[in-house]
Amino acid sequence: MRIFRFVAAICLGILLATLVLLYAFLSSQGLSARKKPSNVEYAIANFAMSLSIPAEAKKLNNPLTADTQVLAEARKYYDEHCAVCHADDGAGETALATGLSPEAPDLHADHIQKLTDGEIFYVIKNGVRFTGMPGWDLEDNDNWSLVALIRQFAKDGPASQAQPK
Repeated sequence: MRIFRFVAAICLGILLATLVLLYAFLSSQGLSARKKPSNVEYAIANFAMSLSIPAEAKKLNNPLTADTQVLAEARKYYDEHCAVCHADDGAGETALATGLSPEAPDLHADHIQKLTDGEIFYVIKNGVRFTGMPGWDLEDNDNWSLVALIRQFAKDGPASQAQPK
């Protein structure tokens, strides 16, 4: 019985300390979207996103070949749905994106390009909770074409705004 009380007291102490730290953080920092998240917040968000993607989805490979037709079709969907936050070139530097927290990622970035095709597909299709990334109710082939376009951004380089012909 003493061990139970001791463990319960430790758990209660940890809970209270966590609540005090959370209160201190919120009262000093607030929840303003204008403040850039810390590296710790990014790490937590990326870890949570990784955990939220099912293992089966991570293993998926893009069934489409990134030919000019697929990329042109993807560009159409990208311009309609994605460019407002991620910019025409995928760099994520738009007026709307500056107000997002976390901001829309640069699609050329290593941490984006290191995601598997299945992870990118899953994020496009389902979105990311507690961010500005919505899930898009497109046909699967349309989502896969967007995965191909995101891969193409890395090949074109960060400053490229060339559209596939």
